[in-house]
Amino acid sequence: MNRTRQPKPVSLLLKKSGLQHDAALITKLDSLLQSFLKQHNIQGCRIGNLQNGSLLIEIPSSTWLMRLQFMRSELLSLLRQQLPALLTIKIKVNPRLSQLQDKQKKKKNRVIKRASKMPNDVAQSFLALAEDADPALKAALHSLAEFSKK
Repeated sequence: MNRTRQPKPVSLLLKKSGLQHDAALITKLDSLLQSFLKQHNIQGCRIGNLQNGSLLIEIPSSTWLMRLQFMRSELLSLLRQQLPALLTIKIKVNPRLSQLQDKQKKKKNRVIKRASKMPNDVAQSFLALAEDADPALKAALHSLAEFSKK
């Protein structure tokens, strides 16, 4: 008995499972959530999961937990405008979010340092090396030596 099955396209599998629809919906809900949280100066939260009418919101620290608990009904009514079948909102602390936030801040705070002017003796060394080098390397070394004159 030889059974051969042809592979199914990924788009068909996504449509069948509903994941493609959920991804677009979660993106819309996340943009609503972010705009709501921005109004209340709460940062670093994200939507974790949407399942059976329950939305999970992940927050970076427990300090925001109580604040979001108080705003839960307001947030629920806002998100129900996009998804009427939404029944509840669960809020969970995810400490990894604060680590991600710290990494992003460090990347933003990096200062790009410009090279200072090259000393003349280093430029002369590059020109001396360029004399015996192949044409491509010779051009690069001359370019570096010209940098010291600028």
